[in-house]
Amino acid sequence: MGFIIDNRNMYDKFKDLLNQEFFVDKSNIINDFNKLIDKDGSNNVCITKPRRFGKTSIAAMLTTYYSIGIDSQEIFDKLKVSKGKKIKQYREFQGKYHTLYFDFSYNISSCKTCNQVKQKINNLFINDIKKIYPESDVLNDILENIQNMYEETGEKFIIIIDEWDYIISNNDFSPEEKVKYIRFLKDLIKDKGYSAFAYMTGISPIAKEFSQSTLNCFDEYSMLDDDEYYQYFGFTEQEVRDLCEKNKKINKNSKIKYENLENWYNGYKAYNGEKIFNPWSIYHALADDRIENYWNGTGRFDELVNIINFNILGVKDNILELIKGKNIEIELKGFGAENNLNSSTNNKETNEKTNEKKLKAELYLKMVTFGFLTYYDGKISIPNKELGVRF
Repeated sequence: MGFIIDNRNMYDKFKDLLNQEFFVDKSNIINDFNKLIDKDGSNNVCITKPRRFGKTSIAAMLTTYYSIGIDSQEIFDKLKVSKGKKIKQYREFQGKYHTLYFDFSYNISSCKTCNQVKQKINNLFINDIKKIYPESDVLNDILENIQNMYEETGEKFIIIIDEWDYIISNNDFSPEEKVKYIRFLKDLIKDKGYSAFAYMTGISPIAKEFSQSTLNCFDEYSMLDDDEYYQYFGFTEQEVRDLCEKNKKINKNSKIKYENLENWYNGYKAYNGEKIFNPWSIYHALADDRIENYWNGTGRFDELVNIINFNILGVKDNILELIKGKNIEIELKGFGAENNLNSSTNNKETNEKTNEKKLKAELYLKMVTFGFLTYYDGKISIPNKELGVRF
């Protein structure tokens, strides 16, 4: 195991998750992903959700399951993925690949350019190569090293990318460097023979200007339009009910009931209207045996405060309506989450209303992306009481 190849830290993280009192088994997503391995044209998945919705936990599970360097059979034989009709597929892919795990938020505080980020990653990768492939040559470029390993061994990789959008949302990187980073991601993933499957995750969806050009190699699922994997990110209603039953057995003096959790934390909606709960809040409410506000997205929320307080684009009026429990109808499809909220509007009078409508939609999309609002059936709303008190 290394730091990028068959990442040891992710293995340890998943073992820690398994030992939690309120662990929820999401391992069936592995069966869904196994169907995509080496599938032409659709074996790259980008799933974006708000913070604390289990994205990195899924990454840790995938690393543990697929990695050749990790003996995970005993772990997964106890989980849902090993049960039922897909047992043959489960056995076929378990521990059959080297995984390459990239966390683009890790240890880059001193970086200002894409090349600096690539160099840091390559240094870690070279250390892994020397341990796992001691006879291999090492090169000065991360992409060349991956390609070289593939050519020498003939072995494909499972690629796992965490915090993909960290650099895009980081003001330490210039717009030019962000474009270089996007090109690097494209060069890492697109049309690469060494990639059997790629899972990329973060908070922000791929901006439309990127998805239509360099990063059009991903099937993307977000808070706005996830009809495939929504049940694996956040807790479903049944999972929360099951946790409450488990909590009764663990803590017989607990006063928390499902109705308490539903009253305070319910409100996110999947594409089909199914309830989705923030797992971070549910876990801590049960662990602390206390209903309170566990929302910790303060930094992101503060980005939007001035826009709301100054009633830019009439947003404050809308928020007041939302606080009253009302839904607001708005079309959010087609806007990239990384579009500039502060972009100047066209001065032509005929376009002012169109631009204002577009900017407002982009703002609300950003709020949905960060988890401050939920979007269902063409309407936005504040998900629950926990978020309501923040407004």
